[in-house]
Amino acid sequence: MRCGDYTVQAPLLLGGQFSEAEILGAAVWLWMHSPVHRDAPLSVLPTVLLPVIKLEQYVLVSRGGRPVCFLSWMWLNVESEARYLTEPSVMIRDEDWCSGDRMWFRDFIAPFGHTPDMLRLLRHDVMPQFCARSLWHRGGAVRPCIKTFRGSHITREEFRAWKSLSPPQTGLIQC
Repeated sequence: MRCGDYTVQAPLLLGGQFSEAEILGAAVWLWMHSPVHRDAPLSVLPTVLLPVIKLEQYVLVSRGGRPVCFLSWMWLNVESEARYLTEPSVMIRDEDWCSGDRMWFRDFIAPFGHTPDMLRLLRHDVMPQFCARSLWHRGGAVRPCIKTFRGSHITREEFRAWKSLSPPQTGLIQC
């Protein structure tokens, strides 16, 4: 899908077929340019990156043929959500990635200053009918907090209802 200057690949949401090897290469390339991700060992890729590519639970955005953003997500149930929020995030079980109806953004990587554009693109063009949560890690000394995402087709009332009907299974604060 084309959105202005951007090319969006999101097979689960928008259809289309893409090479898993090319998606992996683009995602790893973005990881290498992200201060948050670049020091992750290659050994975590089979646990945190390959499952989302196999399940097509990702959005890859390019501009001029160059990747600029990668978003991945999980569909957790109550139990897998509790594990995700209390255990190291690299310990995600294969069966947890698509185990329920609680959408959690796993990785959002936009290391070249495209974050505002990407958030707008996600909210309005790619995921307008979704609500999701994500863990925001603010550095090693500070406990992570939970951010929420609301697509542009979700009303404030629907968003409030979603938050109250499916509260996160943790004592972490909302950002």
